[in-house]
Amino acid sequence: MTPSMRRHAAAVKRIFRTPLDAGMQHTPPKRLPHRCWTGYRNQNGRRGSVLAGFRLGWMTAVLAAMLCVFPEAGPAQTAETLRVATIQRAPFALRENGGWTGFSIELWKALGNALGVTTEFTEFETFPEMLAAVQAQDVDAAVANISITHSREQVLDFSQPIYDSGLLILKPINDAPSVLKTVLNPDLLIWLGSAFLLLILFGNLIWLVERRHQSFAEDGYSKGFSEGLWWSINVVTNASFTIFTPRTWAGRMLAYSLIVIGLFIVSAFVAQITTQLTVGQLRSQVDSYQDLRNKRVGTTEGSTSARFLQQEAIVHTTYPTIGGMFAKLESGDLDAVVHDAPILSYYAQTAENGAFTTVGRVFQPEKYGIALPQGSAMREDIDQALLLLRENGTYEAIRRRWFGN
Repeated sequence: MTPSMRRHAAAVKRIFRTPLDAGMQHTPPKRLPHRCWTGYRNQNGRRGSVLAGFRLGWMTAVLAAMLCVFPEAGPAQTAETLRVATIQRAPFALRENGGWTGFSIELWKALGNALGVTTEFTEFETFPEMLAAVQAQDVDAAVANISITHSREQVLDFSQPIYDSGLLILKPINDAPSVLKTVLNPDLLIWLGSAFLLLILFGNLIWLVERRHQSFAEDGYSKGFSEGLWWSINVVTNASFTIFTPRTWAGRMLAYSLIVIGLFIVSAFVAQITTQLTVGQLRSQVDSYQDLRNKRVGTTEGSTSARFLQQEAIVHTTYPTIGGMFAKLESGDLDAVVHDAPILSYYAQTAENGAFTTVGRVFQPEKYGIALPQGSAMREDIDQALLLLRENGTYEAIRRRWFGN
């Protein structure tokens, strides 16, 4: 009993310690039998007054009422602090101005207010690590963009769904290669360098076999070689002798050989350019996940999108963090990424220069929930609080703040 309670109890005892008949003389009414007033014996075998029983009852009632009137007499109540895991997944969970915000974070804070608890957020680097912490009961819950799946439900508990989602594809907007970019392709540059060395060789050879004739007789090696190189380029591009006609038998054989080789060089060059442009154009055409089979596709480890790509036999690369996945897309190492639709849409809207866009429709519908350890006693309370937030409009206000109408 607290000091305040002891003071109130002592006051009541002083009030009721004095007998009711002190200083007064009571006589039972004549019309009632005497046993009505002295008709019971107490625990010591002595006769007691009925009025004394009334007095004991009134003392008990007054004490109970005082406990209700003076709430400070009870022990102080402190709000329970819950450990909640999360991960950087804008717009569901992200750090801003030194704190956590996002759709899932704000929704959890509203749930905490409804439940009368405080929250201590713990950040994890990867999704598997976060879910493993929930499973091991190192944290009380986890919030982010956590899809409710059969495999996860076997080792975790989930709240009622908090958001309807699905998978989507993100790719660069200007991913079709230009002619300049195609020409500057390393493989094509190596091929062009080899062709130019071949022209240099034929330029030297034609000067060597024709140096005694009129076209080269008065020129030294430097000018003669430049004339021979110019002649080789013209033969390759025009397939004719527009500058001079070789006079020697060896010169003519070189000229005929260069014409044939030139046809091959020009044809191969045009084919290379066409192939690069065609492949690039085909690579940029992505309208659904069926178009990803010959693309460089990325996603994150342990995600529902990784499992979907594996089930569809689509070759892909997984990354530990979503930031690493986006970095590879920005650098051009990936043609497209597959992930949760709200996250990719948010990234496309906030990316610098609007360089990325989502394509196709949402596929593989999913529902997000709050992950809890198996057998969590909070599950029912959280579900009831979620229903309350939906009914009083709090949920819809949070959703519109992050996703609009």
